[in-house]
Amino acid sequence: MKYISVSGTVAAGKTTLLSRLLTALSGRAVAHEERPQDNPFISGSYADKKRWSFHSQVTFLALYFDNPDWLRDDHEFYFYDRCFVENLVLAKFRETTGDLTADEYAVLEKLAQGIAGLMPPVDKYVYLRCSVPLLMQRLRERGRDYEQALDQRWVENQKALYDAWADGLPKEKVLIVDEDEGVDLDAVLRFIEA
Repeated sequence: MKYISVSGTVAAGKTTLLSRLLTALSGRAVAHEERPQDNPFISGSYADKKRWSFHSQVTFLALYFDNPDWLRDDHEFYFYDRCFVENLVLAKFRETTGDLTADEYAVLEKLAQGIAGLMPPVDKYVYLRCSVPLLMQRLRERGRDYEQALDQRWVENQKALYDAWADGLPKEKVLIVDEDEGVDLDAVLRFIEA
């Protein structure tokens, strides 16, 4: 089985692309969806960031184990709606804003890296790169209450950390998709199937 991460900052279009890929690949693929609606601390992590950010980040890591389909071998592809260690980009962002302490980030990093070392490695990354105006538009349009107060500076800072993370990935394993130009699904499929 090939392990593919659909990656990108909040509101980049990961879940939308994942849905399109699963439809196109029919029964050949399974996926982990991020499911923020199943994180009981998500709203609190935006309302009282210092109090609930650590809880929210640990919960996102735990949600990978609700249905560990990566252990199956009856499909050709396994997709991550944000790969496991990518959660550290979000945690680093929370640390830079002061929502996580250095000690809390260190615990999350140790936990994420340790568990990731036990999981199958990611074979390829599809990185969704978006402009700040498009990210702001998507945040407003999807209507999640806890995201409505996010401002342009928040989006710019998170995007910068994500772009730096993606730039550090092995070039031969990454397809960068410019979301502002639209997604060429056939090109993405060719990349993951190659």
